[in-house]
Formats: sequence, C-alpha cells, structure tokens
Amino acid sequence: AAAAAAKAGRLADASAALSRAPTGEKAFKRLFDEYSLDVSYKQRYKDSNAFLVYYTQGFDGANRPGIEATDPLEELQTKQFGFRNDVWAAFDDSRAEVQFLVSEGSGDTKDLLSMLARADAALSAYP
Repeated sequence: AAAAAAKAGRLADASAALSRAPTGEKAFKRLFDEYSLDVSYKQRYKDSNAFLVYYTQGFDGANRPGIEATDPLEELQTKQFGFRNDVWAAFDDSRAEVQFLVSEGSGDTKDLLSMLARADAALSAYP
C-alpha cells in the first residue's frame, strides 16, 4: 500500500501505511521472530566461543562431527534473521524518507520507492 501511494505521489497515505507496523526495532523484529526458528544452543555456543571454535577447527570430541558441520536448520535460522534485519533496515529508512519528503514538501519519491522495493524484496525472500 505504501509503494502504490508513493508512486501516485500521495505521501500522507504512504506515511499512514508505514505507520501501521511497530515503530521500534525490537517490536518490529519480534513479529518476525514469532515465525522464525529460535537460535539454537549450538549457534549461541559458536557465537560466544568463536575464538575457541576457530582455533580448534570445530573439534567437538573424538568420533563426533565438527561443530562447524553444516546444519540445514541453522542455515534456515540464519537466513530468517538476515532477511528480518534487511526488512527492518529498509522499512525504517522508508519511514524516515517519507517523513523527510512530507516535511520538505518534495514530490521526488525515487529514493522512497527504492527503499520500499528493498523492503519488499527482503520480505519476499524471507523463508
């Protein structure tokens, strides 16, 4: 709705459409987190012990696969959080841009449309 309004030059409508979503980063991301996989214990361990994991080359004990072995669920969770962050960045930029355009009385929506397209692309790619 925001993109259609911006294309038509209706900045007030675009601003209203963008204001329907939570304005804070944590609240916005929490919406995505409800539909995302949780961060696993293994991922938290790897993140907090990156130095150790790197220098042991992921050794996790004799006759066990390395801790850095590919895990499809871990890859899915990483993609979900990455796209969630991309949507937030583009959405927040769009909100700031529409506020700027309204305050300046400018009708140049090229940048706004680009930001909304980035948000839409990230949202469409969200697994």
